[in-house]
Amino acid sequence: MKDEDYIEKVIRENREKFVHYNPPENHMKRFMLRLNLRIKHVISIVPYLLRVAVATIAIFIISVIVYNNFIRKDQVSLGYKISLILKKNK
Repeated sequence: MKDEDYIEKVIRENREKFVHYNPPENHMKRFMLRLNLRIKHVISIVPYLLRVAVATIAIFIISVIVYNNFIRKDQVSLGYKISLILKKNK
């Protein structure tokens, strides 16, 4: 709260300086450059999407392996069934 009071006091006391002050010529260019750099940094979600994709694929593969080797009742492997299907199609 003290900082806000101090800022208000400085602005009230130096009001005439703020009215006639013009920023440097390259101010807008530097501002937009910094803004664009910050926005690109904030919006970039590609690394997170890649992590989610890799985790999804890994979980899918692990679940197929666990199901095929430990849960199935008939104990016929998925590879064996695929080879039978391929032999039928030949």
